[in-house]
Amino acid sequence: MSAAAKATALAASIGLAGCSAGSSSSGQPLDTDYSDLRLATSTDGGLQYATKDGSVLGALRNGIRMSLAGAPEIDIVGGPAAVGGRDGGYSRTTVQVAGVDEADLVKYDGEHVYAVIPKPVQSAGATPAGLIRNVLKVVSTDPTTAGTQVVSEFTLAGEHSSLPLLYQVQSASGATEYLAAVSQDYRAWLQAQPVIDALAIQPDRTIVQFLDVRDPSNVSQAWQIELDGWLRGSRKIGNTLYLVSSYRPRLAGLVLPADTLETKRANERRIREASAADLLPGYSINGGAELPLVTPRDCVLPANLSSADAYADLLVITALDLNERRVTDVNCVGTNVNGIYVSLDSLYVGGEGVAADGAPMTVLHKFGLNRGDITYRASGAVSGRIGWTNAAYFMDEYRGDLRIVTSRADVHGLSVLRETPDRRLVAMAKLPNTQHPQPIGKPGEQVHAVRFFGERAYVVTARLTDPLYVIDLSNPVEPFIAGELEIPGVSTYLQPIVGPAGIELLLSVGRELNAQGTRTGIKVELFDVSDIAEPRSLGVQVFGQIGSSSDATDDPHALTLLPVEQTNGYRMALPINVFDTPSYDGRFSWTYSAVHLLEIDDVGGATPHLRLAGVIKTAGPDSSNPYPQYWVPNRTVLHDESVFVVNGDSLMGRLWSQVAPPQAVDSLFAVPRVHGVRL
Repeated sequence: MSAAAKATALAASIGLAGCSAGSSSSGQPLDTDYSDLRLATSTDGGLQYATKDGSVLGALRNGIRMSLAGAPEIDIVGGPAAVGGRDGGYSRTTVQVAGVDEADLVKYDGEHVYAVIPKPVQSAGATPAGLIRNVLKVVSTDPTTAGTQVVSEFTLAGEHSSLPLLYQVQSASGATEYLAAVSQDYRAWLQAQPVIDALAIQPDRTIVQFLDVRDPSNVSQAWQIELDGWLRGSRKIGNTLYLVSSYRPRLAGLVLPADTLETKRANERRIREASAADLLPGYSINGGAELPLVTPRDCVLPANLSSADAYADLLVITALDLNERRVTDVNCVGTNVNGIYVSLDSLYVGGEGVAADGAPMTVLHKFGLNRGDITYRASGAVSGRIGWTNAAYFMDEYRGDLRIVTSRADVHGLSVLRETPDRRLVAMAKLPNTQHPQPIGKPGEQVHAVRFFGERAYVVTARLTDPLYVIDLSNPVEPFIAGELEIPGVSTYLQPIVGPAGIELLLSVGRELNAQGTRTGIKVELFDVSDIAEPRSLGVQVFGQIGSSSDATDDPHALTLLPVEQTNGYRMALPINVFDTPSYDGRFSWTYSAVHLLEIDDVGGATPHLRLAGVIKTAGPDSSNPYPQYWVPNRTVLHDESVFVVNGDSLMGRLWSQVAPPQAVDSLFAVPRVHGVRL
């Protein structure tokens, strides 16, 4: 919908809301009995764009009414979200879908490292504790010598309650011209006791700051947009940035607690008087006047939405053209959010729902993406729920079909859904089924990692051991488990490694488990999956003991990969805090923190091999720091023969060939394992 059409529609909706707001003054009783209201459930039926403004506004008013009545489904002040190819000689942010960029704390363009560093703000007066000032550090690199030079430091405008993540807007030659810093502001939640009036005055906001870095020594802010709502996720395709946020209306003037008939009626009057501008999200540019972001007719609704249904939140999908610096389209839907997946053509939102028999299900909504245009496509549902950690990886779109892994307790399934002309996502196949009854996982096991790649899915379940399942999806209507490998430990992230003949190897990052099921060292393992029926382990490296940790076990962006054409292999880096110094009662103390460098040689050859190339130490214990400091950011960039480590406010460069080799290698295992590399 065009901006002009949206403005016209919003003006009309404000007028309509104003007329209805006067209904109480015309003699209609102020009914404060909200017992018949119900939170609208996520539906798997096809939705449709709203044709009447009152449908959306009425449901939002009912959501406020239910919150005032203490409905357990709605917290009155609810909360924001918690915070392969060979295309160049340097690493990029590890992403799920090629061509769909993901925001991260550090970006690199082959010449400059761009890193966001948080600086705490001292609380004083009305300034709440917990705010930070974010500093963009720009560092030039010399990949031939691993040299670095700080070019500039730029403090982003304003005090922030979260750390921004970066996207690059690059020229045709690959040089970074602008950075889009995406963050969220929820400072009202940093008050000792957030109240609804404070949230109405200072609502949750999603912020995009557009930074001009064409002259890296003279960074400036070129543009800023602030949108109502808290950020759920973002992706960039080309130069279009897609933001997914949740918005909850915050009405000032409501009296709490409403423990008298007079205050209840006053609140009901305030709710009825609320206009579309009060109930729907807006945005501002460069600190200017508030503009309407959403009109009621940007929202998709179920056909059977009744006057008693309520929306606590709206999920808002916004497209920003970063070249033209404008909002190009907005859609919204009333749903909760448990996962967001974005392909080159589609955006899927997965929310929790309840089936007719009371069983949990995942309700899915599909939106088409086309160069900044957003169009609702279809909805559907599958039994069970997707995982909370890296939920996007439990979904994948391939040739128009959505593949998804869900769980109901310890029963796990894979579904293949296809869009139909009546706007439904219909399950074309499920696994297990009567023809292929083998379960995914054993009793008591949970799904810890999922990775789809082409016509395959890799699923890891674990309790004490780590079964790796390889699922054949070459016939989308008849998937089956083609291979299985049981190994010790648990994998939490899977990375396909592409060789000359396509996918041939699979890399996993996770944890080792002891006999009691306790997670111990950080485990990196390489699998040969060239034979789908016979996956096999080619080698494993284990670092440290109980207490060891790595950001890469939960955050794929902490794992850096770079293809190396000369050796037909890959290099990789990940940070690890190694606990390997014996302490007491079978425990271990912190030994060191370091970036661990590994490489795979001869991908596609007869004997691919995973080996530890060395470590770059970033910290170690002393009398004043017996525990590791969790510096932000903690990332590594690989460029040809150079390694650049960003660790908090420091950046260091090393040549790969000069990295310190490990001094302790345990050769007692059939596959190489490293315990506590001594530095």
